[in-house]
Amino acid sequence: MTQDLRSSRVGSKKADELEALFEFTDALYRANSLAEVYDAAFDAIRRALRCERASILLFDQAGTMRFVAWRGLSEAYRKAVAGHSPWKQGDCDAVPIFIGEVDAADEPDALKQTLNAEGIHALAFIPLTANGRVIGKFMTYRDEPHVFTQEEAVLSLTIARQLGFSIESRRAQEAHRRAEELLRRSKERLQVILDSANEYAIITLDEAGRITSWNSGAERLLGYRETEILGRSGEIFFSAEDRAANVPEREMWSALHDGRAANERWHRRKDGSRFWGSGVMLPVEASSPDRYLKIFRDRTEERRAERRQQLLIGELNHRVKNTLATVQSLAEQTLKNADTPKTFAKAFTSRLLALAEAHDLLTREAWQAVQLGDIARAVLKAWIEDGRADLEGPSIRISPKQALALAMAFNELLTNAIKYGALSRPEGRIMLSWECNGGCTLRWEERGGPPAVAPSRQGFGIRVLNRALAYELGYPADLRFEPTGVICTIKMDLVDDDPQLGGPKDKGAKM
Repeated sequence: MTQDLRSSRVGSKKADELEALFEFTDALYRANSLAEVYDAAFDAIRRALRCERASILLFDQAGTMRFVAWRGLSEAYRKAVAGHSPWKQGDCDAVPIFIGEVDAADEPDALKQTLNAEGIHALAFIPLTANGRVIGKFMTYRDEPHVFTQEEAVLSLTIARQLGFSIESRRAQEAHRRAEELLRRSKERLQVILDSANEYAIITLDEAGRITSWNSGAERLLGYRETEILGRSGEIFFSAEDRAANVPEREMWSALHDGRAANERWHRRKDGSRFWGSGVMLPVEASSPDRYLKIFRDRTEERRAERRQQLLIGELNHRVKNTLATVQSLAEQTLKNADTPKTFAKAFTSRLLALAEAHDLLTREAWQAVQLGDIARAVLKAWIEDGRADLEGPSIRISPKQALALAMAFNELLTNAIKYGALSRPEGRIMLSWECNGGCTLRWEERGGPPAVAPSRQGFGIRVLNRALAYELGYPADLRFEPTGVICTIKMDLVDDDPQLGGPKDKGAKM
């Protein structure tokens, strides 16, 4: 009778253990997180091993054993034994360790005191493994000394194998989920970056050169919507000349074999307009369906500016040479007509200043067309401010060549007016006016000065007015010496086909 009862109890215990293991397996299958895995393990330990206190510890990235879950342990105890482990991370062939009586164990006294203070008098270390290597452990704690049986050892290892496999599987799943989330966020950030880079066309192409992606910058720059461009050949925005010369194919070949291909050429938008595209084509790793990455932007204005700069540098060299020749001629002619070094210095300085004023004005206008009135004001500024010189004429732009010639002519007329003409007397005045209709006629008229008398010999000033103006403007000056004062009439043509030269003809505008 007693034997039958004992056998019945053993059978009931084994059935309970088997049920606990089955439920553990089922719980692991249904677990959605590591926390649920740990809870299922504690339930199995409680039912199969009949132990209420337990813990699960795993190695961290630094290789230190850390508590990740526990039942029935104080914080002080966990802090005291944190990091303690009979194995190192990655050890193979680890076997369980059972301590049936703490006080009799071959352990340091400090550890025994910590265990006794927690009310632990027997414990077991069960290794958790993945792919045959230790990743952590679970532990069971008993309030009284305990004799661990072979059956408990087998149950412990069974729980450990399932727990270790489930932890590693769950870690892999969570790592995969995190990687997918990171990839999703990365793609979202990349798309935001691509769409925000609307100054740049960013395009990918497959191995055959067909367009596979198209950012908002490409849509803005080239005029095609993504829905109408995907799958079409990347040749679509090349010029007909470049397509005929197989430039798109050569560009892909260079990107593939040289690692990059410069993209510096004219392109065409959907509406047919041209722009200068500047960028690069790069190869994409062979495992990707995208084979080429093409990035470029519109640098039409920069290219035009570079070309203008080159032309300006060439023009500057030309003008410097011409200016030096002009200065040399000024010096030679002034010296011929000067009686003393003092008169030479004064006349030469005056002429250089007039030339410098004109050059300064032209420099501010980047040596493009300038206002005729601005040239006149630059020479007559002091006399205009003094109320003794008036300007009147339409707003008109003239070429740099005409501006320099007029600046020198106005200076010679002014110098003569100061020395011999209207400005040699306080009541004298000058009127400079012009009328334009296809060409321009300028009139310099002096009033209030002494009667004008023609000089007995031609000085440099008269030669400037006659020869220089005839050469630079195409017409000689008409210089008359009247009793009322000097009157000089100057004619010149305007270049109608130069957009810099035509300005609004506001006849009668007061300057």
